Amino acid sequence: MAYKFLKLKWMIVFGVVFGKILLAGLAACAADTVGLVDSQKIAFQHPRFDEASRILIFLTTSLEGSAPQMLLSESDPERREMISKFSTQVNEFATLDRAIAAENDPERQDRLWLDRQIKLSEFEASLMGPILDECSQAIREVMTLRSITVVLELDSVFYGGTDITDDVIQRLARLR
Repeated sequence: MAYKFLKLKWMIVFGVVFGKILLAGLAACAADTVGLVDSQKIAFQHPRFDEASRILIFLTTSLEGSAPQMLLSESDPERREMISKFSTQVNEFATLDRAIAAENDPERQDRLWLDRQIKLSEFEASLMGPILDECSQAIREVMTLRSITVVLELDSVFYGGTDITDDVIQRLARLR
């Protein structure tokens, strides 16, 4: 369920971030060379997207113990690596979860839960912001290489244009 929520949330974020590209395309004149991208496919193919998604999904669950304790009980090597790499955030969210569980006042518990959600959103932005920036940069680089003057979201175009999605994904693959 958390993954579906994140996926829906990122579809909205992609629409906003890449909406700038769409608006620029609407103002373009007929002489422009139009490129098309599937921005969601590009972001999902970013080298760090899977790791960022996995840690965000992990942090949406209630955490017990500290990162070192979780490492001792975790048998999955990928999750162990993720817990180790993001131990500061894991500890912070586990501390919040313990405070929420220990709180008897429902109103205070709701405030703590809201604080947790705000911190999760801030952490999500810190992880995904650079990924989206790199996707946007890769689009601009492919535009320049292919002499394209306008790029639109693939789903917003009924006819015409050149799909450069795969070229952008290949450019991002060089980041690995």
